[in-house]
Order: sequence, then C-alpha cells, then structure tokens
Amino acid sequence: MIQKIQQGFTLIETLIAVLILTTAITGPLTIASKGLTATLIAKDQISAFYLAQDAVEYVRFLRDSACLAAGAPVGGCAAEVWLSSLTACTSAGGGTACYFDSLAQNPATPATCAGDCPVMRYDTASHAFNYNGSATPTPQKFTRTVTINNDPSGPAPDEAILTVTVTWANLAGITHTAVVRENILRWQ
Repeated sequence: MIQKIQQGFTLIETLIAVLILTTAITGPLTIASKGLTATLIAKDQISAFYLAQDAVEYVRFLRDSACLAAGAPVGGCAAEVWLSSLTACTSAGGGTACYFDSLAQNPATPATCAGDCPVMRYDTASHAFNYNGSATPTPQKFTRTVTINNDPSGPAPDEAILTVTVTWANLAGITHTAVVRENILRWQ
C-alpha cells in the first residue's frame, strides 16, 4: 500500500510569505501618508500666499483711496497723502508692524501690532479670514504682519517697500513662513 505524504507550509515559508505581504502593503501606505502630509502643507502654503496677496491689494486700495479722497490732480498726489491711511504700518526702517482686516471690519483701519500681531480668525458664515472677536470666527494658525519701509527724506521718497509676512505652525509644531515683498509707488 502506498502511503501519501501530506505536505504543507513550514514555519519559515509562512514567515517569508508574511514578510513579503507586509513589505508590499507598507510601501503604498507610506507613499499615501507622505502624499497626505504634502497636501496639507501645500494647502496651508496656498492659504498663506492668498492672505499675503490680500494684504498687498488692500494696501494698494488704501494708497489709491487716500489720493482720490484728497482730490489729487492727475500726475500729483501729495507726498504726505499717499500713505496717510497706512501710518500704523509705515516707518523709515520698516520696523513698524501692523495688521488690518481687508474687509474693514475689525480693525476698521490698520492698527500697530503691540508685540506680536494677533492670530487671524476664520468666519465660517462669510468664509473669510479676519480679526473679529465675536464667537462665530474660529482662531486659525495664520498670523499676518504688514510693514512698509518708506523714508520721505531718503533718495526715493515716492517709493515704499511693502512686506507682508504670514507665519503658521503645522500640527507637528514646525513654523512656516510666507513672505511677499513689493515696491509700491506714489504713481498719481
């Protein structure tokens, strides 16, 4: 009589199969995790640059509004007028920092930062960032600081360097910074 020998997996074969399976699963999961982290960082960077560009556009608006309100003739906005609504942000060395709400709600005009500028809030009703202190907006991780370096008695009195810095910390506590720098001119 012929006896059949049953063959099965040995312990070593089973361990090797589990190791291969684990390696095959770990690679894609690691890639997915890194992709998710990169997506979150990119989302924050995009938000920070939009907040910085929003501040640049608002400074241009205040500059132009000041000249128009003063009734400046074509080709001439007075030197003391063009940055008059931005005095909280303007200094000869660019050392005075300010913050403002581009929707002109709170603060209604640019305010000098006492120490660090406040953290922005996100209003879920209007879907806008601001500094409103009411219960609706939720504190965010973004802090926007605006400085304007203008020396009226210097070599370029009709030019100012606008710097907007947006800082935030991610969930790991790593601080990131987005800086937008632009020269603004007394063009009217």
